[in-house]
Amino acid sequence: MVSSITQLWQKWLHRHRIFIMPSAYGYAYVVLLLVMLLGAINYNNSLGHLLCFLLVGLGQVAMHHSHRNIKNLSLTVTALDSVFNGQSAQFRLTTSNTKPHASYQLEVRHKISSKKSRWPFIKRYHSLQLLDVVDGNSNHTSTLTIPTQKRGWQPLNTLSLTSSYPLGLFQCWTLFDTPAQVLVYPQAKGQKPLPISAQAGQESHQYEQLGEDEFAGLRSYREGEALHRVAWKAMARDDQMRSKQFSSPQGRELLFRWEDVADINDTEQKLSQLCQWICQAEQQGDRYGLILPNAELTASHGPSHQHHCLKLLALFDENR
Repeated sequence: MVSSITQLWQKWLHRHRIFIMPSAYGYAYVVLLLVMLLGAINYNNSLGHLLCFLLVGLGQVAMHHSHRNIKNLSLTVTALDSVFNGQSAQFRLTTSNTKPHASYQLEVRHKISSKKSRWPFIKRYHSLQLLDVVDGNSNHTSTLTIPTQKRGWQPLNTLSLTSSYPLGLFQCWTLFDTPAQVLVYPQAKGQKPLPISAQAGQESHQYEQLGEDEFAGLRSYREGEALHRVAWKAMARDDQMRSKQFSSPQGRELLFRWEDVADINDTEQKLSQLCQWICQAEQQGDRYGLILPNAELTASHGPSHQHHCLKLLALFDENR
């Protein structure tokens, strides 16, 4: 029953491109007009009638201008770089105005649904961005920021473009379905040291834990690095977060396997540990490969290889 109502409601929404309803101020305005009209009728006051009808006409003009303000507007959304879980995903928003006159006081809203809602087919929207003015026959480009809560593909879904211009008596809005989505990597965190093979090129899968090599200096802390590498004493002096840098053999080849995190019970924590290893190996310039229960990547390095490894972790499904 609820699913049928939801489908009918969504079809009706997308059939009518522009919607307009009185705002809270609009309803208060109507009540005020009714009180004024009753007073004018009761006291047979012609000036009261004139003022009441004048304000009714003003409301009608405001309604037409509100509809005209949001007409012939369109939104185009493009996903930007992938992010780690917990960070904010960014989308490039282009607002196009094809009419000759400008549009004012526009608000871009993002659909959110609550499972606890009594009416699940009615979606709530929260504000993402305010646009003061979009000139006529022009495009306005801005950036939307969406918080992330889980790994995998995060779609933007439906956006609402809303305006209460010019008097705030009416709220006019239109909906846009956006196919844009951003890839969210697992969180890069974990306390296990980086595993390295006993001998390069050896077919055996025996691993030893990475020790601390010769200290090479300090550098700025990077997202995903292990906390045990943070120079806490240096941070206490100037409140700047730095990481200890150690020299390591060049050309080292690493292989990260699902078995290396078998002692971690939670799947998400396993993926976070593998993600932290990949980020650390890439920062150190090592070659590294990845073996998961359902996928495998041979050893390589570079931003493209790192993205492929992190994408496997982001889309990992233990049941497949």
